[in-house]
Amino acid sequence: MTRIAALIIFCSAALAAGVVLATPSLASAFRTHYTHVHYSHDLWNWSVSGGTTTSAAPAKTTKRHTRKGWATHGRKTTRHHSTPAPVVTPPPTTTEPTTTTPPPATTTPTPTFEAIPNTAFTLHAVDARCFGATTSPGGWPFAPTTAVHPIRGSFDEPRGPVHIGVDVEAPRDQAPVYAMQAGKVTDIQPDHFNVIPTRGPRGSYLQYWHVNLLSTVKAGTVVRRRQELGTVKKGMLHVHISEYAAGCGLVDPARPHGLLADPYNTEWPAIGPLTAMVAGSRAFIPLSVGQSPTALTDPARPISLDDLTGTVDFRTSVTDTPKVKMQHNPQLPLAPAAIRAYLAPTDDTHKHFVTRTIFDGSRLLPTGSRLWRFWAFGTYRQNGCYFTAGGACGAQMIWHVGGPSGFNTKTVPDGSYKYCVEALTIAGVDARRCTVVTIKN
Repeated sequence: MTRIAALIIFCSAALAAGVVLATPSLASAFRTHYTHVHYSHDLWNWSVSGGTTTSAAPAKTTKRHTRKGWATHGRKTTRHHSTPAPVVTPPPTTTEPTTTTPPPATTTPTPTFEAIPNTAFTLHAVDARCFGATTSPGGWPFAPTTAVHPIRGSFDEPRGPVHIGVDVEAPRDQAPVYAMQAGKVTDIQPDHFNVIPTRGPRGSYLQYWHVNLLSTVKAGTVVRRRQELGTVKKGMLHVHISEYAAGCGLVDPARPHGLLADPYNTEWPAIGPLTAMVAGSRAFIPLSVGQSPTALTDPARPISLDDLTGTVDFRTSVTDTPKVKMQHNPQLPLAPAAIRAYLAPTDDTHKHFVTRTIFDGSRLLPTGSRLWRFWAFGTYRQNGCYFTAGGACGAQMIWHVGGPSGFNTKTVPDGSYKYCVEALTIAGVDARRCTVVTIKN
């Protein structure tokens, strides 16, 4: 009984003094705790430049301030001796190792790579302003001025190096040339002159080439529509027409609302087979557009369409051969009006993963080295047969349809796709050609 009484007295004194006896069960109740960690799992939105993920936040530790700095918050156990009760030695303090609950296992989300529907490919969608540039009323430069005449050469085709207008075939050598619009004759040069329209947007004008002016037509002369200006220079068998539109520069006179619009131009553009080269300086070399490539060797290295890797220079020919053909000379293919290319799923070419405009023919192509970011090896035009019986004729337009620097296959997952090339004529007629390709990076 004496021992029991002594124990009761000791426990009462200990509780009164606020002492906590450190037993294994109580010590575990005061072990160090960590705040709960929340991991963010952002969805991976795919883009052609790749997706990004947000890293999970590191585990945070609750801290308290002491004189020695920041320390992990916890509770320290102590011993207390009461008097005059007999000394009782408490059980030894047991410290359990501190543990942190591991975060739940995470699974890397699968990238979302979904094809989206194609937008309409039209001249208006490519460049509504310049393909739709307005002009004052007028007609063709040869009689009958209300009839369609054959087009010998188109805007933005290979020349020296780029054709700045449209060539209209003359019905005969030295045929009369008529004013396409009423206007004032200006800037007379040895081989061309301008006519500023009396009506129409300010700053626009037509330019006529290869015409012997009548002696009565001088700089400042105001001419009527269909008034004779002169005759085609001997041996040229065509008149060249350039058109300048304010805000656009040189534009295509054969556009749908242009003076040389051809209602019979209902044919599809011709798109050739797709090829691939390793992109690099050798794939974008400047060439002489007047030299046939038949005796030349392409310096770029080809790559199989079934084993694409890295950056690829896709190429194909795109041309337009009109229904109304020339009467006096062979009809060479003309340039298209616009080209776009896109990567599509194999089962639906009306959708795309990646798309880009390859060529916008509403304005003049750039000259210099930039031109060869559009035209590839194999592009040329020879029209020697137009002037001499033994002259060579031929033309081709090969386009970098992977873009001006190539198509980076690493921006999309490996697998099979269709690479589609779509083209428009200047009349807005659309054609598309798709080829199965396989990317293996």
